[in-house]
Amino acid sequence: MRLITFAAYFVLLALSFASCEEKRRDTELLRYVAFSNRDSAQLELNLFERRFHGKLRFYRPGGEIDSGEVQGNIKNDTLAGDYYYFPFGWGQKKRRPFVLLKKGSQYILGSGTEQVYMGIPHYIPSTISFQQAKFIFSEAR
Repeated sequence: MRLITFAAYFVLLALSFASCEEKRRDTELLRYVAFSNRDSAQLELNLFERRFHGKLRFYRPGGEIDSGEVQGNIKNDTLAGDYYYFPFGWGQKKRRPFVLLKKGSQYILGSGTEQVYMGIPHYIPSTISFQQAKFIFSEAR
């Protein structure tokens, strides 16, 4: 009897974890590109209901590439999180805040005043701006 109770508890626990799993908005990897003067950027995103993750690469003249991962939360039309990347010519990864605004089928890369709280970088909310964005990402073809 005790074995049956344990098995039933295990099944209930497994079902509760499965029901908590977040559903994807899209099952495919979304790809975007952006250009600014001689610089360019590539963004790959996996979107869920409240979270996102993906890869981001910045290309500059002379073969300089910053490459890393983005992750964070989705709130309405804003994706906010961090960019954990290898800067060109640097041996260690760096972490910076990251924010995108979805406008139609494009994503606008925002900026602001950076602050680190308990080791987590973020933009001070009142300073976030999308007005003079260096990169506006459009769907890659």
